[in-house]
Amino acid sequence: MHLTLTLSPIVASALLVSCHVIDYQVRDNQTHAVYTLDNDPAGASIVSLHIDQFTGIVSSPVKTSTGGKGLVGATGSNSVVVSGDYLFTVSPGSNTISMFSIDNKDPWQPSLVGQPANTLGQFPMSVAYSSKIKTACVLNGGPINGVTCFSTDHQEGLAVLDIEPRSMSPQLNQTTPPPVGASFTAQDLFFNPSSTALFAIVLGSNNTDPSVPATFFAWPVVEGKVSTTPVVSVIRTLRAVFSGQFVNDDTMIVTDFSFGAALVQVSSSLQIMEKEKTVIPAQLAACWTAYSPRFDSIYVSDAFTTNITVLDPASGAIKTQVPFDPSLGGADDSAIDRNWLYVLALGASAGANVVVIDLQGSNSGKVPTSIQTFYLGDIQVASQSLGMAVYPS
Repeated sequence: MHLTLTLSPIVASALLVSCHVIDYQVRDNQTHAVYTLDNDPAGASIVSLHIDQFTGIVSSPVKTSTGGKGLVGATGSNSVVVSGDYLFTVSPGSNTISMFSIDNKDPWQPSLVGQPANTLGQFPMSVAYSSKIKTACVLNGGPINGVTCFSTDHQEGLAVLDIEPRSMSPQLNQTTPPPVGASFTAQDLFFNPSSTALFAIVLGSNNTDPSVPATFFAWPVVEGKVSTTPVVSVIRTLRAVFSGQFVNDDTMIVTDFSFGAALVQVSSSLQIMEKEKTVIPAQLAACWTAYSPRFDSIYVSDAFTTNITVLDPASGAIKTQVPFDPSLGGADDSAIDRNWLYVLALGASAGANVVVIDLQGSNSGKVPTSIQTFYLGDIQVASQSLGMAVYPS
């Protein structure tokens, strides 16, 4: 005998909220860490920091070799990605991608799984992972460019799935090494939340030239495999697009350092169209975002200013701006763990720092505030660091 239970909209909504609360509580009681990539040409390392469960402050940095080499001047988004108990990162100087396992009782010492894998291209900038299809992909820049994908195994690590990278020509056409922030450079790679497609961004004009728009590539996932034929979208009103992040399967936030940020719509056929454009006052290089469902906010960081701009994920409207120590030079990549935003700050004279911003109370009108600056130079981490990720993700 089969019983069918029909819930009223009010009860269903209450259950959904309860599930979110339980999920937050489970994550809040776990051991937490934040990671960045020390992009050292002599030998790249993942830098892990302990996150205090109650205060959010960071401490006790640990370095773990990626097995590859960094590259001075390399840039991009999603250089470090955490999903479940795995961490993935790139080593731009050795053209490799590395996979690590994370011990949930000791997440500060990730273990390399297998060996670093060759990316079949040059200067890998960004990595994406889908736990649904157990596939990691990497975005290569430089003359040999495009996207290469790998299967993942908890014991063996990475195994290449492709003969050559997925082509992104002629939009992606660069020198050795690719110049930082130049037109036609590889910038970001990520799956949508449902893992039904893989997306990549190629920077258009690095100034305000309207004749050089940004290009978006979307490869559908078919029968658990990332296809080799992309859906290509060119948005004429977006040029200097540096990074993207999904708010949901239909909506993405992208940064454009010619004006600020934009919400874009993703159709069922994977075509991308501009939805809302947000001009950020006095922005110089809005390049990265972090999204928090808990606080219903998007946080935009600017490489040349020490202001975090907070946006509404539905309208793109600016909620507030969060300043921190101006001597740090600027805000690079960032990641959110529970009630705190972790920002990588890479000022030329200040070196590499992690800034901790307390988000508590921001749903009730309180402006987030900086509560800690942690200097990474004491463990010989310089200002060539890349990426930010947290565990659990």
